[in-house]
Amino acid sequence: MINDPAVVAEIEALHEQYEAALVSNEVERLIGFFWDSPHALRFGVNESLYGAREIEEFRKNRPSIDLARKVSNLKIVTFGSDCAIVTLEFDRTVQGSNRHGRQSQVWRKFEDGWKIVSAHVSLTPFSYVDLASALVGLPIAQQYREAVRQNIERAAVIAKPLLELDLENETEAAPVFTP
Repeated sequence: MINDPAVVAEIEALHEQYEAALVSNEVERLIGFFWDSPHALRFGVNESLYGAREIEEFRKNRPSIDLARKVSNLKIVTFGSDCAIVTLEFDRTVQGSNRHGRQSQVWRKFEDGWKIVSAHVSLTPFSYVDLASALVGLPIAQQYREAVRQNIERAAVIAKPLLELDLENETEAAPVFTP
């Protein structure tokens, strides 16, 4: 049965416990949520962890700063009474910058209870519009963002032939005109 209400409620409660342990950096609890197997997997923002030992080492050495986050779009899908997938989006501050990310987890029920067997966490990349706007200190209102993005694309098309021009190192710059 897909999304048996009792199984969904069980996973929802486990997710809440996981989230609380994550933002408070309760390392041993976090380690305990993962399947203790060399087959456990966690792909993070900057790491690919294969097996419970690598996941444990990551947890023990992860800096415990900027962990607070706001979860949105939490979805739980269960398959039968022993398999579930949890997906969500989150917003958090990383080194002073607001970041948006995504997380997915595959949960499997074993004799000793539910465990995460596979997880993936990623941050969505900054758009060039956001980076340029921050760099020059010029906020771009939402209603103009798409037009700004299109103009940046047009400028790239216009600049492409010049940027592809192969100049010899010995080519001298044009003389400066002095009126």
